[in-house]
Amino acid sequence: MDDKTTHPMAELPAPSSDWALFLDFDGTLVEIADQPDGVQVAPGLPELLTRLHGALGGAVALVSGRGLDDIDRLLGRLPLAAAGQHGLERRDAEGRRATASIDRPALAEITRGLEEFVAAHPGTRLEPKGMTVALHFRNAPEAEADARAATSALMERFGDGFHVQEGKMVLEVKPKGSTKGTVVEQLLGEPPFAGRTPVFIGDDVTDEDGFRVANAHGGLSIQIGTRLPTDARARIPSVPDLHRWLADMADRLR
Repeated sequence: MDDKTTHPMAELPAPSSDWALFLDFDGTLVEIADQPDGVQVAPGLPELLTRLHGALGGAVALVSGRGLDDIDRLLGRLPLAAAGQHGLERRDAEGRRATASIDRPALAEITRGLEEFVAAHPGTRLEPKGMTVALHFRNAPEAEADARAATSALMERFGDGFHVQEGKMVLEVKPKGSTKGTVVEQLLGEPPFAGRTPVFIGDDVTDEDGFRVANAHGGLSIQIGTRLPTDARARIPSVPDLHRWLADMADRLR
């Protein structure tokens, strides 16, 4: 039986100064765009994140499928801990970066296979991120079945070290062993996150690992939108609603 949440979501509690805030990026802090490089960062969002960083004693982290350099390009270099490519690269609260070791020759072969798929399927798009590679079919939904078949065939060859992470109209091939949940576990063992109550906010299937870890630590898991089923325990309807909630949090905790 699927134990994911299908019942009405809980009310959001009043913010607490002992929270540790973990934020997804696409679909959470910014609206999803037709192309990954087409996202628009709302005016004032970097300043809001900086205010939250101060209000929570530095315990704010971005946890994204994007690379860290891409996040910094979009938001500016903020004083936040961050994890990119589902935790394969990470920056701690002191600004120190760490990168996982992966099988790059295998990733190169996977990428070549997906490049051939994209060349034969107009409207699909490949997004190499450095340590993962994402196959987007948002602009070619009719190619979804073929995209799934292509990634499944690749996993028959490379499934010992890689797996497919599903998202909204995207199939991302990534090395095994690192998820948004493992990021949260790691950061909760480090200052300034250690000893705090985790609050994980995300929108997509890739965020479910983060929801589960937050729940396991007695924290709060918040989904943006209405996707079901989910392990999130609370919900905020939209990206603008989240911005308003975060702004209110920063004001209350100031």
